[in-house]
Amino acid sequence: MFGPHERLIANLWRGMFMNLDPWTRTRYLISGGFCALANNVLLITGAHVGLGIFELTLLSFLVIGTAGYVAHVHFTFRQTPGWRSYARFMAGLALGIPAAYAVLALLCDVLHVPMLATAPIATIILLVYNYMNARLAIMSRLFR
Repeated sequence: MFGPHERLIANLWRGMFMNLDPWTRTRYLISGGFCALANNVLLITGAHVGLGIFELTLLSFLVIGTAGYVAHVHFTFRQTPGWRSYARFMAGLALGIPAAYAVLALLCDVLHVPMLATAPIATIILLVYNYMNARLAIMSRLFR
C-alpha cells in the first residue's frame, strides 16, 4: 500500500496537472518539450565545445529558464507576465539546480555516460519538478 509521502505526491500531481483543462495540459507539454529540446541542444553542444558541468548548469538556468518562463506565461498558462512571477519561477528553478548538477555530475563524471545520453536522462528526471515549479510560480494565488 502507499505511504503518506506517496499519497502526497499523487495528490499534488492530480491537483496540479490532472485538474487542468486538456488544452492547458497540451500547451504545457508543447512548451516543456520546446524547453527540454533546447536544453538538450545547449548541454550537448556546450559539452562538445568544452564547457564544464558547472558552466552548462548556469547557462541552462539563465537561458532556458528565462525562455521557459516566457513560454509558460504567454503560451501555457496565458497570464500577464510580471517581475514577481518571473522571480518566483527562477527561484523555483534555482532550487532545482543542485539536483540538475548532481544528476549531470553523477552520470558524466562518475559513470562516464556521454552527454548525448546524460542530457535526456536529466531532462526526464527533472520534468515533474519543473512542471510543479511553473504552475506554482505563475498560477498560484498564494503569492499575489
